[in-house]
Amino acid sequence: MDLNECFRKGLIKKTRIDKDLVKSLIEMSSIKETTVKTASINDINISAYVSLAYDSLRELLEAFCVMKGYKVISHICIGELLRKEIDEFDYEQFDRVRWIRNSINYYGKKVEFGQGKEIIEKIFTIRNKIKEKHLERT
Repeated sequence: MDLNECFRKGLIKKTRIDKDLVKSLIEMSSIKETTVKTASINDINISAYVSLAYDSLRELLEAFCVMKGYKVISHICIGELLRKEIDEFDYEQFDRVRWIRNSINYYGKKVEFGQGKEIIEKIFTIRNKIKEKHLERT
């Protein structure tokens, strides 16, 4: 699905910029990041923490979208919008972690401990680059 299709299908809509919502989403994203980083992660619960790390990223990306005046209701369309809005956005990396998170949440797939730790690290790398470069002054 491309960006034009996202708009045409109503998966991205123009909205008013809501600075309180942006701040709240950033705060919730940070809480989830802290939760993952301070958790006692093991091979049994790693998949749950991969999902929580992804939620932290998604909330930060939603904050960015709201700050730009968009409400996006599709994870794919968030990626498409960010590909347009942020030159250095690594869409392929984002799409990979989105796909893994969906496999966990919707198909009951589990990730191995080492793979899960690597995915969490990649998620937080994406998250923190966007936060530092595009949301730090919010």
